[in-house]
This record gives sequence, structure tokens and C-alpha cells, in this order.
Amino acid sequence: MRSLAVKLAALPLALWAWLLARPALADTGGIAERTAEDVAQSLVNALKPVLMPVGALIIFAAVAWTALKLIMTANNPQERARVMESLPYILGGGIALGAVFLLAGFIIGLAKGLYQ
Repeated sequence: MRSLAVKLAALPLALWAWLLARPALADTGGIAERTAEDVAQSLVNALKPVLMPVGALIIFAAVAWTALKLIMTANNPQERARVMESLPYILGGGIALGAVFLLAGFIIGLAKGLYQ
């Protein structure tokens, strides 16, 4: 463990090194200014290629799972009816997901029109 004298001697040296580094960091130009439109567009461009296939995969998996359950319950009418009750929820989820993407596109388009 270091003694107190070593820590006290190192403190001014560390402070001096930090102060010398500050102007060099300020001269690099820093972070460029961006408008809200640029940030929103870059966010949409980054998330759209990821979220749309994920949404499609989720809907496909739900339909495939329901189809598999329908095949497995072919001889039991009560279980088959229960499985078929989930189909409207899958359809509603797909429509809701599409509506969210449509609404997001509308809002972004409206925001672009307001700030131009």
C-alpha cells in the first residue's frame, strides 16, 4: 500500500498532466453540431434494418407455432378451437406493428416538413 507522502506527491503531477491535456482536446474541434432532424434520421436508418426483420420473424414464428399446434390438435376439437382463438391476436399484432411503422414514418416526414 502506498504511503500518504507518495499519494500527495503524485497528485500535483497528475493534475499538471491533466491540465496540459485539456487544450489539446479542445483543439480537435469537438463534437459536430447536428440538428434534431439529422439525429432522428440517423436513428431511423440505424433501427429500421434491424426492427423490421425482427417484427417479421416474430409474426412468422407466431403463425408457424399456431399452425404446428393446429396440426397437433387435429383430433381434439376443444383444443383446436382454443388454438384457433389465438389467430386474431396474431393478426392484430401484425397490424399493430405495421401501424407503428406507418405512424413513425408519418411523424418523421411531418417533422422534416416543419423544420425545412
